[in-house]
Amino acid sequence: MRIRVPASIANIGPGFDCMAMAIDLWMEVIAEPAEKPAWDYEGEGAEYLAAHPNPFSKMKFKGLVKSEIPMGVGLGSSAAARLASSALTEPWDIKSHVIDAGADEGHLDNVSACASGGIRIVSEHFDERLPNPNWGLALFVAHAPLPTDKARSVLPDSVPMESAVYNAARTALLVRAITAKRPTLLEQALRDRLAQPHRLHLYPWVHDVMDAADRAGAYAASICGSGPSVFAFCAASQAVRISRIMAAAAPQHGRALVTKVTDKGMFRSL
Repeated sequence: MRIRVPASIANIGPGFDCMAMAIDLWMEVIAEPAEKPAWDYEGEGAEYLAAHPNPFSKMKFKGLVKSEIPMGVGLGSSAAARLASSALTEPWDIKSHVIDAGADEGHLDNVSACASGGIRIVSEHFDERLPNPNWGLALFVAHAPLPTDKARSVLPDSVPMESAVYNAARTALLVRAITAKRPTLLEQALRDRLAQPHRLHLYPWVHDVMDAADRAGAYAASICGSGPSVFAFCAASQAVRISRIMAAAAPQHGRALVTKVTDKGMFRSL
């Protein structure tokens, strides 16, 4: 059995827990049933996965997990692993696998993007794909992971009405920017008051990275999920240059990477 699952970036600025996009970095699992678990790991996070419990480690399969997805830095590595491990089970029903993995994650945004690809608007009641604007995607990939639980622990239990309205307007504007392919709207559309202001003290150098992206000519930049990685939408021809400038702004904290939104989601072959 072979399963491939893409990485993902949740929130996309203001869309806290309700928007995510699949990106062209992949986790591949090649496995067959066995009497006891016997797994090998290659690529990103291989040493950590080999030494610690993970979604595959107790499953009665033998096989290989190969990953291009940096672990624990806001690129959906846990959602990809949980979805891929669920997909090893029968029957093959992508909806049930999304529900299972989403329950483990505690939210559906990353899992939905991993499963179906593209840019998603998602809740427990709906899951809709937005058109791919085919913008470039420059990444600053953080070196050190940040546990999602810690990133969530600093969020307030309630927010002022003004902040809720602010984010609702920006989320609507983000959908407009994507569907109309109007990158000039992104400078406002990627702004957020629900999560990012409360988390920036966990990674204060992110300010410098996002400012560098803006100065380099990116359309706009924001934190990847709960962080601490950063993404910037930009012209595809400028993505390599902009990612390098972002990395130079905080070289001790991360590295440059270029990718794109992928319309392909998880697939499984026997």
